[in-house]
Amino acid sequence: MEDLAFAPDKLLHFILSFLLACVEPVLALIVGIAKELWDMAFGGVAEWGDLAADALGILFALLRR
Repeated sequence: MEDLAFAPDKLLHFILSFLLACVEPVLALIVGIAKELWDMAFGGVAEWGDLAADALGILFALLRR
């Protein structure tokens, strides 16, 4: 089992959300939610931890402004 704090997947979610949120925070939110819905619909693994990492990326981008 991955350690959620340091999982490579969570880091990618954080980084992508951060970068998108630097341009448009709402876009980052939509992309993060859409990715998890895609996983649910097409056999991937949807995780709350992924959404939490997305939210942290967005938050850090907003704090950077």
